[in-house]
Amino acid sequence: MKKNKITQKILITGMPYSGKSYVSHFLEKQGENVVDADNMKGLGQWFDKNGNKVNFFEGASKEWLDSHDFLWDKNFLYSWIEQQKSTVYLFGLSANILDVVDLFDKAYYLDISPDLLKERFSNNERTNLMGQTEEQQEAILRDLSEFAKKAKGKGLIFVQADQSPEDIYKIITN
Repeated sequence: MKKNKITQKILITGMPYSGKSYVSHFLEKQGENVVDADNMKGLGQWFDKNGNKVNFFEGASKEWLDSHDFLWDKNFLYSWIEQQKSTVYLFGLSANILDVVDLFDKAYYLDISPDLLKERFSNNERTNLMGQTEEQQEAILRDLSEFAKKAKGKGLIFVQADQSPEDIYKIITN
């Protein structure tokens, strides 16, 4: 990860349901410059295993998820980061997110236990289509520990997702 003393480019990631949107809304209310990667036209796109762009659909099955990836465009992200003139917090997740952490000054991972993840599945108020079906939720649970290991190996700073947004805010703004 790079170091920039004047402005900070900060990445916050985590599995679906880890609280990225919840925490981002809290930071926004505190006056922080917050961007949801899902709202950045040109950053992310679903691809099949042959590299063809495809659209995600609400009822995506396990088989579909196993043969497709949501990827961020690293060149697009690099250009966007270079244009930022103040500290910015980017919230999001992609299959290749660990390949772009070097573009950021800091990168945080919202770490969530399988039990809390299951609880959040049942109290679902998300508008994001990913994670709406039982098969999608099983895929998220299946990928949870492997992704956490990879995030740790890449040097992401782990923040427990069961904390209040106030506590998470204190951690990531220090």
